[in-house]
Amino acid sequence: MNQRKWLPACAMLLLFTSAMSTSAQAEEPLFFRMGGEAKLKAAVDELVVVMLADERINFVFAQTELSKFKHLLYTQLCELAGGPCIYDGRDMRTAHAKLPITNAHFNALTEDLYIAFDRVGVSYPLQNQMIALLAPMQRDIVKR
Repeated sequence: MNQRKWLPACAMLLLFTSAMSTSAQAEEPLFFRMGGEAKLKAAVDELVVVMLADERINFVFAQTELSKFKHLLYTQLCELAGGPCIYDGRDMRTAHAKLPITNAHFNALTEDLYIAFDRVGVSYPLQNQMIALLAPMQRDIVKR
């Protein structure tokens, strides 16, 4: 008889614990859902390979110090995605002020980022979430 009184309470506790676990997973930052530091660094490395081969935009990066670019891009993506990084670079308007970047260039780099994410195994829904975080920067980057 006593066990029957505890059964509903145990069932509720189990249900609550399960719901908390699911909720915690849903609230896990995008950075970790994408695969964390290793996956994001691999994506940034792959992006550089893709964009340097992309004749639509590779000339924009001709004078770029690629190791610095990779660091800044990684920390920016990491911070945006809720990771443990702090972006320490210039704001996008200042960083791109002297570059004649068009919407076509911006879109090409976005396409290249999708390719890089694909190549390192980041799922398409997570790619879209990352791109959505980057999209508002377009107005500060594109000049014409």
